[in-house]
Amino acid sequence: MSDLEPIIERSLGRFLTHVRDVGWHGRENEAVSLYAFGFLQRECFAGGPFVDATQIGIEVGAAPAPSKSARSRVRKDLVIWPEPGMNAWFPGGTALNNPSAIMEWKVRRPDAASPRGSAHDAAWLRAHSRANTACVCYAVELNLCHKVPTLVVTRFREGRPTVVTFK
Repeated sequence: MSDLEPIIERSLGRFLTHVRDVGWHGRENEAVSLYAFGFLQRECFAGGPFVDATQIGIEVGAAPAPSKSARSRVRKDLVIWPEPGMNAWFPGGTALNNPSAIMEWKVRRPDAASPRGSAHDAAWLRAHSRANTACVCYAVELNLCHKVPTLVVTRFREGRPTVVTFK
């Protein structure tokens, strides 16, 4: 288990508790922002794997894009970099840096069609975690369609999925 996994999973649990407590509703982008700024960044601490909020990227290039130019990157909902201020191109100037964690989110809302692409996202995350063993990947599904919201997360480590259901 990477040092980031307990941090991510603890902050996801706190996020779900908040969503339930306040009756929160929103779309995917709003959920990612609420999670990143309201819960994940609170987990920063000196001496750990996550020391600064500038390690978080939202909708940033995370991995090489297939069949595109060498500098093209696949964008992901939330990325955690190994070092503060890091991204795919900095430091170094070329798209060589790899994230420590990648999260791809889906939000199911009662007033909207079901989000598409979940199976495609999971396949990509699985393959990426297999090829980049230092990166842990998460497919996050927040379901707001029931009286009590649920959060189901599939964690991919070295290509192996583990489903975590937050209650």
